Amino acid sequence: MEPQTAPELSFVWYEMEHWLWLIAGATSTFLWIRIGKAQRNDQKQQQLGLIMSLIPAILWIGIALYMVFYDDPFDIGLVLPFHVCYFLNLLMPFMLWRRSYFLFEISYFMVMGGCIQALITPDILTTFPDYINIRYFVVHICLVQSVLYAIFVFGFRPTWKSFGKSLLWTNIYLLFVICLNALLGTNFMYLKEKPTTTTMLDLFGEWPWYIIGGEFLAFAIFSLLMLPFMFSRKKESG
Repeated sequence: MEPQTAPELSFVWYEMEHWLWLIAGATSTFLWIRIGKAQRNDQKQQQLGLIMSLIPAILWIGIALYMVFYDDPFDIGLVLPFHVCYFLNLLMPFMLWRRSYFLFEISYFMVMGGCIQALITPDILTTFPDYINIRYFVVHICLVQSVLYAIFVFGFRPTWKSFGKSLLWTNIYLLFVICLNALLGTNFMYLKEKPTTTTMLDLFGEWPWYIIGGEFLAFAIFSLLMLPFMFSRKKESG
């Protein structure tokens, strides 16, 4: 969870603000995809995707710099982009600008498996217009938006080979973050302790069991994320 100073109002799941963020995210995603599909050539689709994905990346960097200069003391866990969603947020402009299928393969499972849960069960305390609240929702919404843009505008589709690549790179990144947490005393990817809000990791107990359980959970979620494409291929071949 992002450590925050206690706000006057606490964010509550599925009250008006939460629903407004979800509705805004769904509307924004629909519009970007529709505009992208209306473009007449690949270059324009890529340029539009780049603009779309730069918005959350620039927002994240801007808020991180604001905290460095104006929060005293600033929390290093908030200004370094090593929670996996924030790291992927900075990669999305490259994926859409370069039309990179490799980055899509890696990010599809991480984004759809992680960000959707983050939007459904937000791990956040502050309410709008707090900058932590804005960053949290804009980044997670736009990550899902970028991946869906690649699917519906670029026509990208994950394969079982993509599944294996994503699991491999997820665990490579996990090992890197374990070392980083030990060095900096941070809790990126919740590898030192679980979020304080309710998550599926609670099913597996305390550290280190929830990390091991999380590996099996990731495998199951990644597998489920392949199902829509398996069914669509069977329908096409049938």
